[in-house]
Amino acid sequence: MGNEKSAPLEGHVSGQSNKPLSQPPHSLTLEQTVSELKTETWNGLDDAEAKRRLDDYGPNELGEMEGASPIKILIAQVANAMTLVLILAMAVSFGIQSWIEGGVVTAVILLNIVVGFFQEWSAEKTMDSLRSLSSPTARLIRGGQQVTVPSAEVVPGDVIEVKTGDTVPADMRSDQFLIILPLFSS
Repeated sequence: MGNEKSAPLEGHVSGQSNKPLSQPPHSLTLEQTVSELKTETWNGLDDAEAKRRLDDYGPNELGEMEGASPIKILIAQVANAMTLVLILAMAVSFGIQSWIEGGVVTAVILLNIVVGFFQEWSAEKTMDSLRSLSSPTARLIRGGQQVTVPSAEVVPGDVIEVKTGDTVPADMRSDQFLIILPLFSS
């Protein structure tokens, strides 16, 4: 697992907005969502409010991570609390000369490390792929005008225009022809 280069926002809960809505966005009507986000469906946010929300929520990014390092992943698997407990159990089993139990625990430790390593490696590669697929820009309605901004500057409450074939620039909710609101930041 790579280390983030920038510190996460304090108090941020992964998978949730820093200021969650009264219900999950898909459970709210369009009018309720627009009201809770204090935005306008056809004019969007003004530039000053978008700047303030960008400061509050942070950039709309997955975060820059170091590349997946097999050595770091392997060390993390071995240093796992459950693995350390199993290593202790293995040592006790071999210490009391219970060879069969020690061998079984050793096999469980090795299986746990191997499976955990490949799952973590796969997750790191998937995150790398997602980062490469992210859209560099987004078409928004801000202050009643269509503007193109870097995807990192999309904030909750923005009205986003998405056309066929576009890469979606953020988590968002769609209502018929109106695409509105990135739901989560960072």
